[in-house]
Amino acid sequence: MKLWGNWLLAQSLVSTALYKLLRLVFITVQRIYWYLNGTSQKQREARLPHNYEWSAQVLDVVLFHKFCAGQTTTVDNFLCTHNRFENPQYIIDNDNITLMIITERDAVFCETEQKSSCLRRCVHKLTTLSTRSLVGQVAAATCGSPG
Repeated sequence: MKLWGNWLLAQSLVSTALYKLLRLVFITVQRIYWYLNGTSQKQREARLPHNYEWSAQVLDVVLFHKFCAGQTTTVDNFLCTHNRFENPQYIIDNDNITLMIITERDAVFCETEQKSSCLRRCVHKLTTLSTRSLVGQVAAATCGSPG
């Protein structure tokens, strides 16, 4: 049964509220886990200029949610787990990686399984089928080289 009108709005509100609650719990548990296993320390160290070679953090996308299709994609739309740290050159060397978001601190790239030729298909694939998210420092990611 296809929902429409007020029922569609109600469904979106409920699913968004549940996602926000899940995200709150997930991020809290993840921060504790990253603190205990040293990932949070490695994140702080990766931001230092002399650690450029491994300053891009590769994250696996667990879940993606937006309130509506017209909403701008933000970092909060993704639930991700840490995979590894990588050289930012990894972003340049792979054709299936696309810039998704630039924040004050980070440039966020999404990696899909295969390269998409059309921008619209690419954005749709990135938001729905994204398998990895890469976070790098804005200065390092936009310049492509250290210093």
